[in-house]
Amino acid sequence: MNRIIDALVDIATDASFRSVEVRRAEPEPRGPVLVVANHGGGLGDILTVIAGSRRFPRFLARDIIWKFPIARQVMNAVRAIPVSRRQDHGAEADNTSMFDAAYTGLQEGDLLAIYPEGESVPEPRLAPLRTGAARILLGAWERGVDTAILPMGLHYFDISVLRGRCLVQVGPPVLMSSLVPGLPSDEPLSENNHDAVHALTAVIADRLGDVVAEYADWDQRRRFETAAAVYLIGRPDTTAVSYSELATTAELISRADPDLQRAVTTRVRAYSAQVELLGLPDTEVPDLALTGIQMAGRAARVLAMTPLAVYGALVNGIPMAGLRLISLTGVAPATAASLKPAFALIAFPAAWAALGWWGYRRAGIRGAVAVAATGPAGLAAAIKVAEQGQLLFLVSRAYRRANGTVLEQFEHARQDLVETVGAALATAQPSVTR
Repeated sequence: MNRIIDALVDIATDASFRSVEVRRAEPEPRGPVLVVANHGGGLGDILTVIAGSRRFPRFLARDIIWKFPIARQVMNAVRAIPVSRRQDHGAEADNTSMFDAAYTGLQEGDLLAIYPEGESVPEPRLAPLRTGAARILLGAWERGVDTAILPMGLHYFDISVLRGRCLVQVGPPVLMSSLVPGLPSDEPLSENNHDAVHALTAVIADRLGDVVAEYADWDQRRRFETAAAVYLIGRPDTTAVSYSELATTAELISRADPDLQRAVTTRVRAYSAQVELLGLPDTEVPDLALTGIQMAGRAARVLAMTPLAVYGALVNGIPMAGLRLISLTGVAPATAASLKPAFALIAFPAAWAALGWWGYRRAGIRGAVAVAATGPAGLAAAIKVAEQGQLLFLVSRAYRRANGTVLEQFEHARQDLVETVGAALATAQPSVTR
């Protein structure tokens, strides 16, 4: 069962993200660990926390998930812990069993994962934390467990788009034993010591804030990441930029002098206008910078994969169309980030199972395995050809449109943006690393 779950998680992650980069401050500690992560990406946050953890986490999740038969089996298989929320049960919500299970898990040396904001946040910034994480830590401490707190910042270029990019920034772990001397101790340290609970919640918020980038809204984040992409790709001998570099640079811009932040926004808009004249939507600018332009090699690879990609588009057509329909519904970004992985997790395996059944009817078990395997292989080729083909088309069109005046204005806007970003970075306040 664990292998099946691992395979399904890999499928959902590959379908949802073009890349998930993990950056660690220190190695993940052994023994009891509580991962605390920001929650702005819906179901996608589960996939990215798994990617950022060396061990498969035991998630604390809403108990209503257990009402669905297949979901209940999956949640039980990964030993998730059900949480009774007042939003779901009103005054009847009771989390006694949840806390007991969390204490027992930490006593057994498990890695638990919780989103202390309590629910998915619609904007790219940290919401006020609830006290559940602190109560779990203090309750475990009372029972003699020195838990490591592991902050995990989840960064997305755009959570609403399919096949976006993500950075998981894992901060340095901190042991409860190092925090206890600073907590109020007029009463015994336990989950019932309200002063200690609130003080520890503030510490968790501070630690999590060190690895979470905060922006006014998603538009500001996209603008600063576009500016970061243009700035980074302009370095000598640079043909590719990792999302980790891009997200870090954008975060530095967000901590720069406010006047220079506004100047960066103005320059980004001017640059994006020039980019659109070349036939490139401004949302494609970071993709161009991240990918690098090696036209001939990329075109050859696209052509080589085209037959398999066409097959993959045919056999995976219904799930792919379903994902596209979710994008067209206009739902909130966090909602789209939940719907798309959930849909992919169900629809693509169902399509491949249908292929396997067709193969079984014709050649038995071997035929079922062989034919079913063509489903994910074809999907991977279809995604790659679609992404690279679009990129090649946009770049070639931009080259055709680039002429004297347009090219001169584009270069001028690019240089203005690079210089303004450089000035902003010179005033940025670096994050505090403990």
